[in-house]
Amino acid sequence: MAIKTLKQFDEYYYMTYQDILTYVVCNCSNIEDVKDIVQNIYIELYKKLNKNEKILDPKAYLIAISKNKIKDYYRFKYKNKIISLFSNNNDKEIISDIKSDINIENIILTKEEIKKVWKYLKTKKVIISKIFYLYYYNNYSIKEISKELKVTESNVKHYLYRTLHELKNYLKEEK
Repeated sequence: MAIKTLKQFDEYYYMTYQDILTYVVCNCSNIEDVKDIVQNIYIELYKKLNKNEKILDPKAYLIAISKNKIKDYYRFKYKNKIISLFSNNNDKEIISDIKSDINIENIILTKEEIKKVWKYLKTKKVIISKIFYLYYYNNYSIKEISKELKVTESNVKHYLYRTLHELKNYLKEEK
């Protein structure tokens, strides 16, 4: 029975992941929370499949779960004042797991640069973080981002290019 559940879960996951991720990014108030929320959504799917309950339309079902999980996540997070997982310092664990043939200094440097970029993006409007996430992390085109966030393509380009220019100056100042 468990193998059937896992196969069904995998099928639904691969069929819906990109749509669910996009939905959460577009409806989330903090881009750092996206991974946690998506994980909670798919845990809920697995629980339902494990109970042998039928799901007629996986995408519609997962969108409905997404709406509730986003609300629940923020209700719980702000009620208990949880600190984002991204702010925890797990460098020691990461470094101990890295193979010896990899240049650790480059990895740490890159990680530090990424932290600086996200630090800067947090000071901007939420829509800018969403655009960056969809463009660089999900490889969405400007047209796709425009459609998902319901803004014009020119606004997406404007936010993206203006923020890239500002980010370049910000990173120069940081050095």
